[in-house]
Amino acid sequence: MELINNLDLFQTVFNSAPNGIAVLKSLYDKKGKVEDFSILLFNTYIINWINIADYKGKRFSEVFSKIEKTNILQKIIETAETGITTNFENWYGDENAKKWFKFTTVKQGELLVVTMEDITEKKNAENALNNALIDAEKQKRLYNSIINATPDLVYVFDLDYKFTYANKALLSMWGKTAEDAIGRGLRENGYEDWHAEMHEQEIDTVVAEKRAVRGTVSFPHAELGRRIYDYILVPVFNEKGEVEVVAGTTRDITEIKLAEEKLQQSESRFRKMIHQTPAPTLVLRGDDLIIEQINTHMLQMIGRGQEVIGMRLIDVLPELEGQYVWEQLLKVYNEGIPFDQSEVLVPHNRTGELKDYYYNLAYRPLIEDGQITGMIQVAVEVTQQVVARQKMEESESRFRALVNASSDLVYRMDADWMIMQNLEGDGRLSNSGEKRVNWLDKFIHPNDLRRAVDLISKSIIEKSIFEMEHRVINPDDSIGWVFSRVVPILDDQEKIIEWFGASSDITSQKELQNVITESEEKFRQLADLVPQIIWTANPDGFVDYYNSRWYEYTGYEEHEFGDSSWISKLHPDDVYLVSKGWHESVHAGSSYQLEFRLRNANTGGYRWFLSKAVPIKDKEGIINKWFGTCTDIHEQKSTTEKLEILVAERTKELQRSNDDLQQFAHVASHDLKEPIRKIKTFVSRLEDHLEGQLDESASKFFDRIHVAADRMFNMIDGVLAYSKINADSQKATIVDLNETIKNIETDLEIVLQKTGAKIYYQDLPVLEGASVLLYQLFYNLINNSIKFAKEDTASEIIITAKEQIEEDKKFAIITVEDNGIGFDLDQTGRIFETFTRLNSKDRYEGTGLGLSLCKKIAERHGGSITASGVPNKGAVFIITLPFEQKEKDI
Repeated sequence: MELINNLDLFQTVFNSAPNGIAVLKSLYDKKGKVEDFSILLFNTYIINWINIADYKGKRFSEVFSKIEKTNILQKIIETAETGITTNFENWYGDENAKKWFKFTTVKQGELLVVTMEDITEKKNAENALNNALIDAEKQKRLYNSIINATPDLVYVFDLDYKFTYANKALLSMWGKTAEDAIGRGLRENGYEDWHAEMHEQEIDTVVAEKRAVRGTVSFPHAELGRRIYDYILVPVFNEKGEVEVVAGTTRDITEIKLAEEKLQQSESRFRKMIHQTPAPTLVLRGDDLIIEQINTHMLQMIGRGQEVIGMRLIDVLPELEGQYVWEQLLKVYNEGIPFDQSEVLVPHNRTGELKDYYYNLAYRPLIEDGQITGMIQVAVEVTQQVVARQKMEESESRFRALVNASSDLVYRMDADWMIMQNLEGDGRLSNSGEKRVNWLDKFIHPNDLRRAVDLISKSIIEKSIFEMEHRVINPDDSIGWVFSRVVPILDDQEKIIEWFGASSDITSQKELQNVITESEEKFRQLADLVPQIIWTANPDGFVDYYNSRWYEYTGYEEHEFGDSSWISKLHPDDVYLVSKGWHESVHAGSSYQLEFRLRNANTGGYRWFLSKAVPIKDKEGIINKWFGTCTDIHEQKSTTEKLEILVAERTKELQRSNDDLQQFAHVASHDLKEPIRKIKTFVSRLEDHLEGQLDESASKFFDRIHVAADRMFNMIDGVLAYSKINADSQKATIVDLNETIKNIETDLEIVLQKTGAKIYYQDLPVLEGASVLLYQLFYNLINNSIKFAKEDTASEIIITAKEQIEEDKKFAIITVEDNGIGFDLDQTGRIFETFTRLNSKDRYEGTGLGLSLCKKIAERHGGSITASGVPNKGAVFIITLPFEQKEKDI
């Protein structure tokens, strides 16, 4: 009951308030900004004023529809957003019925309380008071305009250009009395026609535009002769706001003008002197050090234009504040002590970027009447000279550090190349007798001495750089390799005064080169064992190697090859087709396969060959080599009568060829790995030899050599696995793919636990196939999904299957889908190519053969495999396999 009474009391007080009170709730737009308010409560004052009883829940701007022309709503929104109480005055209503209110807006939690006090009468009273003040000011201006206690000329015109008032100064200038002048026009008071006409036009302008007009004019004085006057004509308004008279004042500025002319002449001479000064110069005035004058050289130096004149120097170059140069500038202005200093460092913004500049500076104070009124600054930039000297000093310092840190032997020799002296760590020559030796005796192996002497003689004659790889005898009598580079030092007469040289130990590099050479030689020996013609070409398609089979067949001399030698061996009818096909493959970067005839050097006849070539690409997909073969298929092209015999013979030949190729693959596996082992061995020995001398970059290079060698091991194993897919036949058996996936889960148990990957499958088909190959197919796909998972996201691999009838044959359509990194659709055509990698080998391991194997396995089963993907959303592989195999050997 007490609460109800209190509420009744509140409602009574709320409604009895003499001002309007509104309680509002904020309404927000989609961006969370306040755009309007919902009305919760009005007191009786507002309800009676707006005459709307059904207001609750309506928008504030809807109830007060005329608020759009004011900023009332925006002010209330500011309080809602900031929580700061606001007091402001504003009008509301139509132009013809405008009322003024004082608004007070207070935020209470989520609500706003807006109080509106009607101040219309107060505003009207203020406007009336202002109008009264304007009338009073008019009277004051009129009174001041007719005073006579000023030497200025004071006068009043009526609208007919007649003088209604002229003060004593003006009457004195005319030499007239008021009775003779008042009521008369300009011409009657001695004004020339041009002068009178000018003022009459100005009076018309004042009346028409209700504004003052000011000007300067020269005319004669009754006693002082011709003078220069500055005048102003102003309108005087009546109570209706109309111009009733035009008042004017005129001041004699003859002496001021003469002084200004003299000052301008003086300043002009000073300004010319500043601008003709060849050094960058500027003049500063006043306590704020305003730029009064600045020549072109200084503007160019600071990268600014004439707009800086009249600006404070610190505003033009704010970066100077706090710098040494600014402190010295203030000291000169405040104390009057000149400042001169060379090569002063001044960081400042000349081209949009803060840079260091160096200047020779000179500051001089400007003193007038014993007071410092400004200063002159001269600044000559010497940045290039200072930087050049610093670079020279830095270069010398780096040279000393380089000599000290270098693992090479650094030395100097006399002009005749006889006496050598080692350099100390600071770049100076050592004077110890044990380091003064004969270079030839110390560093040249006897077997290289003749060649070294010839090259030295040539360098001395031609004054050229000497470079040579040569052997040396080490202190332990072992033979090492050194690369020496010696540069002649010439005087201004182009005469050699001494030689500066360095020698580097390249023994390990030489050993590595020998290993690589040995590896290449073994490749050539293995290639010569193959019955096919084997060849390689550079990325542009120019052949750079043939095996011995080519030379045996064509009769060419050993190593006779190039861009066009093979064309002459083609049958004339095949030249165009072969050249066109090879050109298209090279430019498209695609595999090449074509049949053509080659002329045999021994018989003079032509035989048919099947030529194949594939591009060898780097990790970026750029071709760096072509590898090709030419297989004799002449027997396959023979007549029908001999077909069966020739097919049998060719089958036997192909079997032997395949056996040879298998043998070649196994031999290549062993012999190609052996050079890699040697590379890793010698790299390790090189690391041990240089232990403690390698910087971070060199260590990374060694690590990359190890990684590349390991990758080559894996690549060779992958190639062998790829070649064996077609070589080994498999018996077709009944394969339950559910069991196959289950076995793969078991084999990948550790990987699945480590990565958190999950494999989902059920109701997979049972079909005929080679269990080993089908295991390999699905193992590669699942392993790829785990390997190419997104960061911080465990792989989810979903395997589903359905049946499909095609040409009365039943097929299983098996889908393997993952949530990994996926791939672009334009890469779909390349994903099953041999050695193709869509991602960096540094981030994802592998040989690029996995999906190629999957494709071969599917095709051997009479099926197919396709792929699709979306970047960062996963990949989908669809395998089509027949339920029954035609042949029992796959």
